[in-house]
Amino acid sequence: MIDHILGLIKTGEIKVGDRLPTEKQLTEELSVSRTCIREAIKSLESLQLIRVRPRVGAVVLEPSPTALINAEYLSASAYLQQTDSLIEFRKILELGLASLAAEKATEEDWAKMRNILADHEAAVKIDRSTPEGEARFFKEVGEVNIRFHKAIAEATKNPIAILVMEAISEPLYKRSRLTNEVPGVAEAGVREHWSIYRAIRDRNAEKARSAMRLHIQSAERNARIVHTDSADVELPLVPHP
Repeated sequence: MIDHILGLIKTGEIKVGDRLPTEKQLTEELSVSRTCIREAIKSLESLQLIRVRPRVGAVVLEPSPTALINAEYLSASAYLQQTDSLIEFRKILELGLASLAAEKATEEDWAKMRNILADHEAAVKIDRSTPEGEARFFKEVGEVNIRFHKAIAEATKNPIAILVMEAISEPLYKRSRLTNEVPGVAEAGVREHWSIYRAIRDRNAEKARSAMRLHIQSAERNARIVHTDSADVELPLVPHP
């Protein structure tokens, strides 16, 4: 939400004195809860980027360089905190799922994983030399990544595990979309998925658990690379007073 508003301000889509979209409009456009919108509005107001006026709504103020820097850091901090929470939960959930899948997966589950891995290998080879090709690359790589992790959950034969994996699929897709911009990450993801599959296929629960742990640790490192690169590139410089 904060990223979205900052983007509108920076690109000039909303100008000083303009009103922000309503809470209802932002909720629908960004697919987030009203609570999330309200908290973001409070943060933006405390940073003196907007002012909330009764019966008028949130009005954009003239942003100072310091206010923009503070907003950038707040956004980056929120990204890192959310990423840490997701990674932490994945360690709790997916290490166990990989281990259980090694015990319970059937021939049908193995075949499904192999098909997904074949799609994954094809996706990372998509020509990215055009904007259309690049968009297709990120879409297909992101989708096939989620399919593989869902297939592992399904192989456990545990309906609750399947529901929980479905619940985190959207934030997982969004994080992988960002980290796949780092050179080599998408290709490494295929190799790591193959390692997980082979351990599951060998019915080696401990090896499957270890392969999933390494995979999630890679995701954690890549998320921090994205965070560091964003901080280095995007933050404006402000002269000391």
